[in-house]
Amino acid sequence: MFEGVFFEFPKVISFLFIFLACEALCRMRHQGFYFPHLAAFAAVTLKPSFWLWLLKWASIILLLVALMSPVKERVYQPVSTPGYAISLVVDASASMRNGDFDPDDRTRSRFEAVQEILQAFVTQRSSDSVGLVVFGTRTFTAAPPTTDMGMLSQIIGQLYVGIAGKYTALYEAMARGIVSLHGAKSAEKIVVVLTDGRNTPGAPVGSDVVGGLAAKEGVRLYAVVIGEEPAPQESILETLTAQSGGAYFTARDSASLADVYAQIDTLEKSPQRPPVLIVNEYYYIYPLFAGFLTLLLYIYLRNRSVA
Repeated sequence: MFEGVFFEFPKVISFLFIFLACEALCRMRHQGFYFPHLAAFAAVTLKPSFWLWLLKWASIILLLVALMSPVKERVYQPVSTPGYAISLVVDASASMRNGDFDPDDRTRSRFEAVQEILQAFVTQRSSDSVGLVVFGTRTFTAAPPTTDMGMLSQIIGQLYVGIAGKYTALYEAMARGIVSLHGAKSAEKIVVVLTDGRNTPGAPVGSDVVGGLAAKEGVRLYAVVIGEEPAPQESILETLTAQSGGAYFTARDSASLADVYAQIDTLEKSPQRPPVLIVNEYYYIYPLFAGFLTLLLYIYLRNRSVA
């Protein structure tokens, strides 16, 4: 019952030294205001009693404990609607090394600009679970859907061009992104693909597989194609995203890519988690009641001893 209880005003216990000093230095007056027969307490014929002494100090200590205000915090996490389940599918093939994507910094590759924008995107989705799939020649899951956006941001920062090979298995990566959301509790599932729009010929997974998986899992697809030239897979990606209820975007530079992710963030606005409730439960009534009873018992026994 009292596990986790702490004192709200712990320094009140220092008043005990005042009582100790008064016990040693203050003389009892013969005429009391509250107790008319207090003069009898000081009769020289009285013998000191250990139990009376114990009751007196027990009442003082209990009343001080009540003033220290023992309290226990109870934290309640309201049940909230699950946020979105999002899979970010990121192209890390060799073509993402081009440095023509940021007019203000030609030395920065497309992928470096993409990393910064992805990190900003995930920090805004604190109510969602977000996973990361990286692809090139191969496809791998860099992070399963998680609510730890700090960890996910660090993983994004550690990626580099060519980490998954030189070429681009686009539809295989999209399929893996959809599969990674299988079993997610959220009713809203989206896959955001960021690529230059190329696909390696002869890849084992085609666009028909992606469309079928998206329909089966209820996933909306968003494709963001970067670069100045038209994407080779533009028409197929437009069809896939339209059929799934998503959208197709193009981004010619880092500024337009940031705008695209802002649009996606607006289109897929996840519910905000309700705040955590902290309720303080106070227990001062227990030492206060016990101290009051102890004080009454002390007065009763003291009166009997002088009767």
